[in-house]
Amino acid sequence: MADLSIFFDESGKNQDKPHLMGALSIPNNIYSLPTFEELKPVISEKEIHWKNYDGDSKERKIITKIIKTMLDHYQFVKMNVIYYDQSIIEEKSKNFKDVDENLCDSTIYMKLPERIVYGLIRNYGRLSNINAQIIIEEATEYKKVNVKLKEQLPKQLNIQAIYRGENFKITHSRYASKGIEVGLESTDILLGIIRTIVTNPSFTSRKKKSQIRLIMNLLKDERFFAFMKQIKYYEWSNSHQLTEISFNNYLQLFMSNNYSLYME
Repeated sequence: MADLSIFFDESGKNQDKPHLMGALSIPNNIYSLPTFEELKPVISEKEIHWKNYDGDSKERKIITKIIKTMLDHYQFVKMNVIYYDQSIIEEKSKNFKDVDENLCDSTIYMKLPERIVYGLIRNYGRLSNINAQIIIEEATEYKKVNVKLKEQLPKQLNIQAIYRGENFKITHSRYASKGIEVGLESTDILLGIIRTIVTNPSFTSRKKKSQIRLIMNLLKDERFFAFMKQIKYYEWSNSHQLTEISFNNYLQLFMSNNYSLYME
């Protein structure tokens, strides 16, 4: 019996493009190791948001420590990310205002999280039995009556397990605030890093340069480079299906664009 913890978060909510959703899966027996437990007082003392990181040395040490702890076990950690165009969903949902004025939120916060998490727990094989819990960063939009992500996500995934003959079960789902779950902090940081890599910004500010420099320093660790290459990254704009994109291509463009920082 294999047990997983799956951590769900997003980056670029509302009008802050690009919009990314992602989830990280970590085996429970690894997530309960002392090295992860020792990080809990660290993340509770100082709130970390990648978008606010501007070079502060204390924040840099915390971010690096969280990432390095995960990298000690990166072979067992999986991550799925979806980029989606919210403006298209908003525009299309206008055609359904007469039948469901909440369809935009329902599409974003029900269909996309289901696809993200499903990709982390499917195809384990007939002889595997996966029990998983989902931990979602607490947010008002997830608790709306027409969304109820904590309740609906496990239900829809368990339906998928039955319908598709998969050997997984979502046993529990809950919300967690910032500063409590190391897995959520890791997901938040990684989504911020991925967002920076995908947008590949220039040095327009001290904040951007600090973020880019930290990413390039992390990429000097071969384990981080290997982990980032194995991320499953998908894009959706206006299609009936997701398009899988090799994240390594984004990674190579970002690294070549910032090669001078890599050589520091």
